[in-house]
Amino acid sequence: MGTMNGTRIARISLRIDAVYCVVLGVLLALSAPLTSPSVALHPLLLVGAGVLTAIWGCYVWTAARAQPLRSRTRLVMIANIAASATLAATGLFAETAVLFVAALVLAVDVAAFAVSQGVALRRMGRPTAA
Repeated sequence: MGTMNGTRIARISLRIDAVYCVVLGVLLALSAPLTSPSVALHPLLLVGAGVLTAIWGCYVWTAARAQPLRSRTRLVMIANIAASATLAATGLFAETAVLFVAALVLAVDVAAFAVSQGVALRRMGRPTAA
């Protein structure tokens, strides 16, 4: 069985990342009234974060089908690195152990997407000059 090429890895990674973002965003938005007291954030802020995450997921889904794939994969990878760092930093300020662990688990999840996208970019090789 041969190894997958970078393009295939990128498309799979982006599609799974997109579904993850949409599901997480919808769950965050819908659960905002229940979770806002425990995270000490206004429900509308959580709804907004959820909606933006779901919209981002829709962009990532289209990025998996678009050309040039390399630049879109790189953009999503960079966004995932930034999101992972932000989630990890947020976890450091969590007031409960549960929130701390939840933030760190999400940070690891998002970092894993960034790693898979980095692997895809590496396997794609360097772009050729036109």
